[in-house]
Amino acid sequence: MGKVNLDFLGACGIYCEKCDIRVAGETGDLAAQERIAKWIVENAKVECAPEQIHCCGCWGPHEEHWSADCKVMLCASGRGVKLCSDCDDYGDCDTLESFYQGGDYESARRTLLRIREIGLDAWVREMESEPAQ
Repeated sequence: MGKVNLDFLGACGIYCEKCDIRVAGETGDLAAQERIAKWIVENAKVECAPEQIHCCGCWGPHEEHWSADCKVMLCASGRGVKLCSDCDDYGDCDTLESFYQGGDYESARRTLLRIREIGLDAWVREMESEPAQ
C-alpha cells in the first residue's frame, strides 16, 4: 500500500486517501468532478454540482467534508475519539451500524475490527507492508 496517512482514516474505518471524491476535489479535476456529480444525480436522485465534489477527510475542516453532517464523524468528534473503534460503545453503536447498512462499507467495518484487534500502530505496519495495487 505504501505510506499510510492517518489523516485519511475516517472514524468509520474508511481509508479515503484514494477516494474519487477527495482526489477529484484536491486535484481540481473538473472532468472527474462532473462525472461523479452526474453519477450522484442519476443514482442517488439528489442535486449535485461538480463544485460540490471535494472532501478533506473527516479530520479536515468540516465545511470541506463530503458529508459535513455525517452522523458517524460528528458522533466520534463529540465523544472525543478519532476512530469509532476507540469508543466505549463501539460494539453496540446504532449510528455506526446504520452507516454500514447504508452502502458497501464492509471493508471499513473490517478495518475497525482489525484496528481494535491489533491496535492502530500494528494496523499501519500491516497496511504499509502490503504490496501496492
